[in-house]
Amino acid sequence: MRICWIFSLVTMLGLTNCNSSSPSMDDVVYVKGRHIYTANHEKLVMRGVNEMFIWSDDLIGDTIIPEIVKTNSNTLRIVWLTDSENINATPENLDKIIQNTADAGMFPMPELHGATGKWEKLQEQVDYWVRPEVVEVLKKHERYLLLNIANECGGHDVDAKTFRKGYELAIDRIRATGLRCPLVIDASGWGQDLDILLETGPGLLKHDPLSNLIFSVHMWWVAEDGSTQRIIDGIEQSVELNLPLIVGEFAPMGVNCARYIDYETIMEQCQKRDIGWLAWSWGAVENGDCAEMDMTRGELRGKFKGLTDWGLEVAVTHPYSIKNTSIKPSLK
Repeated sequence: MRICWIFSLVTMLGLTNCNSSSPSMDDVVYVKGRHIYTANHEKLVMRGVNEMFIWSDDLIGDTIIPEIVKTNSNTLRIVWLTDSENINATPENLDKIIQNTADAGMFPMPELHGATGKWEKLQEQVDYWVRPEVVEVLKKHERYLLLNIANECGGHDVDAKTFRKGYELAIDRIRATGLRCPLVIDASGWGQDLDILLETGPGLLKHDPLSNLIFSVHMWWVAEDGSTQRIIDGIEQSVELNLPLIVGEFAPMGVNCARYIDYETIMEQCQKRDIGWLAWSWGAVENGDCAEMDMTRGELRGKFKGLTDWGLEVAVTHPYSIKNTSIKPSLK
């Protein structure tokens, strides 16, 4: 009897020690199943836009962010670079734009654009995130931060094993700094390879000691290739896997305005499945290869009143627009 009692006591102490060593998730955004929750335990279904702030005259969003807020966006994806790629990408400016986004009531998602299509640059992006002065900024905002490690890292030649190993290392390096916020992982294949996320996502979630990962597919899938059914099937597969997925980029046209993208199906399917999406792009910095991607244009570029065509539809008028579907949880 006494032996059993001692065993029970040791077991309880062991469990207590294990639990006490686990990092708390009470004050950061976190993933549970395939859904995302705020530090206040409210569900966050992302609705928002991308904007290329790093190439903007309004680098920290003093004038642009108040215009984006008028759409009712709850999330803003902030295009950024390392300061070795752009001298304006200092930790101080990163701090300011994250703060401006949060002050406006939107969850900030900074991302590094320098590895777009370039798998060999993944760890260079991580080098920036793990620098002590950058970590200090990220921890300051960690309660509401969504950290997108690298934009569209890798082309169509990246296989699942390479992708998994590269992101395992990235996760390890970032978590070693003590950061607990969700890490957002873009698909390879210029962001479009959902299959690689479906194949590697469950294992990466297990690898992360916090299992706090979000996977992002960029649906530059043109309708002429049958993308409507591909959108439906892909989203359904992610739901069946219980994978925390968002659509991090989409627009009405493909690269160089070559072909049409079925963005209405993206919006509809995401709404039905409580999946977040972020439209590309607000347009304060224009898309040089395809003006039709710009949500705002002309003399009112970057302003809410400058919304036109697809931008007005995706932000305001469509039944599944940002304005009509965005729920804004508290960041505090």
